[in-house]
Amino acid sequence: MNKDRRKRLEDLSEQIDIIKNELEEIRDEEQEARDNLPDNLQESSKAERMDEIIQAIEESMEYLEQACDGIQEAIQG
Repeated sequence: MNKDRRKRLEDLSEQIDIIKNELEEIRDEEQEARDNLPDNLQESSKAERMDEIIQAIEESMEYLEQACDGIQEAIQG
């Protein structure tokens, strides 16, 4: 792989890291909001939906981590 393509892959990996960090921040905020629901809403459909959102964000973060790993393999390969 030439220097230009390697640099472009490194830039993409950095951009993915930025997105992962933003997702982590949003996930943490949503988790905090979920944790602070009043007791009478802890088992509500709203709480369930918040749990689903948190799970979806975490899955997205995992996919992005896999993408970064693949990019790093390509850079090193």
